[in-house]
Amino acid sequence: MEKQPSSYVRNGEMVKLPIGFRFHPTDEELVVHYLKRKVFSCPLPASVIPEFEVFQTNPWDLPGDSKERRYFFGKGFGKKRRRVSGCGYWKATGKDVQIVASGSNRAVGMKRILSFYEGKLGRGTRTQWMMHEYRLDSTQVQAMEDWVVYRVFQKRRRPKKQEGVVSSQLSQRSIIDLVVEDSSDPGPPQPDSPSSSPTEFSITGLDQEQGGSSGYTCFSSYSYMRKH
Repeated sequence: MEKQPSSYVRNGEMVKLPIGFRFHPTDEELVVHYLKRKVFSCPLPASVIPEFEVFQTNPWDLPGDSKERRYFFGKGFGKKRRRVSGCGYWKATGKDVQIVASGSNRAVGMKRILSFYEGKLGRGTRTQWMMHEYRLDSTQVQAMEDWVVYRVFQKRRRPKKQEGVVSSQLSQRSIIDLVVEDSSDPGPPQPDSPSSSPTEFSITGLDQEQGGSSGYTCFSSYSYMRKH
């Protein structure tokens, strides 16, 4: 199945990127080349990120292709604001992550990770929808517009591993093969039964008691048979 080109929203209309083009910026590129330019009212590299209030609707109802990662500019809301959205709410997961410029230890922004929960606030069910909220470092936005950029996407479910089933099947096959092999192997040759030796020796002894050449001949024949 042929994959459709990525799309974005501009001036309220859906616009598709040329075939083969994908908008997949890194965290640093998103903050430095898009968010920072937006905050300081500088020209953007491309008009591919629309302004949209992401908390006014459900994540699957946001503009754009829901199968792709979607990006939106919005106003910052601070840490204490409850992000109620549509039929659920967004909840922060873990601590904020500092974004550091490549080649230096200078912080250029922060990233906050949120998960979408369906249901009433505090009692919702976690879904596969995720949001990354990017903002500039607080020292860079003094007396400036507090813009943020959002990345919204649906986390793909990984298929369950079949390693346990495969290993169990292999172990069962090994046990079966071992049983079959063990039953088909006759093992090392068994020594002569004790009943045969006394019989042979008794015959030899009997022959020896008869004396003469006949006893010598029987004893020699027995020795020959034992050697061969």
